[in-house]
Amino acid sequence: MIVLEEPKNDLFHDVLEGKITVDLYVRKISTQFPLYTRKLIEMLKELKSREIMQVEPYLEEVERLKNFSEGDERVREMEKRVNALYIDYTESFLKSDFDEIVEKVLRFSEAEAERIMLRDEMRAKALDDLDEAVIEAGMNHIKLAEILDAESVRIPEIIAERLGTRYLENPGEKLLKAFIFEEDDDLRLLAARNLIFTSLLEKREMEPDFDGDYPHFTHEQKLVRFVDKLDYEKCRKLFYRFWSPR
Repeated sequence: MIVLEEPKNDLFHDVLEGKITVDLYVRKISTQFPLYTRKLIEMLKELKSREIMQVEPYLEEVERLKNFSEGDERVREMEKRVNALYIDYTESFLKSDFDEIVEKVLRFSEAEAERIMLRDEMRAKALDDLDEAVIEAGMNHIKLAEILDAESVRIPEIIAERLGTRYLENPGEKLLKAFIFEEDDDLRLLAARNLIFTSLLEKREMEPDFDGDYPHFTHEQKLVRFVDKLDYEKCRKLFYRFWSPR
């Protein structure tokens, strides 16, 4: 059994069974990652001997709240809080006060860590009856395997091994882990580094080309190595270079 980390949708089994095309499916679901989704569906279509499920109860509740204005009250309150803090964070850029923006990053990241933990708890409960399955989970869902008492396989670490290097977590990942596990890290420095990291990070999907099989991974790891050398004041200077009005 293969369990995908996405809410159920009516078109999923239609595309796997060939009733609709992969391109139509990708357009209909309005995914942020069309290249990835297309490759994933093409791969899943070859795995006809496996049962494939979509299980993400938190995101299903979010859709229910959007479409029907009713659903899990914990999800409603969590979404209100996280979205309000995200808006607060983005609006803080208008003032161009680096220290204030760092504080907004910390508040948003703490709320995001709580949302991730709630998502993992809800998903673990929905998956509790499965005996044997491969479960897709994003890198930040580090509590899920622990709750399910399951083996965890981190794909970036496998890629790093293939490339003969060591995987380095980006500052955003470190920040979320610090909140989830209540670790005593320099949170302000991690938030400052994360501002620089996200400012420089390539947002578009990248496909393998003559530069290598893992272009996004390589790009991200180079950025991590760069920002890990920055102290708080260097982050401040770079931030104003990137974001100050020209």
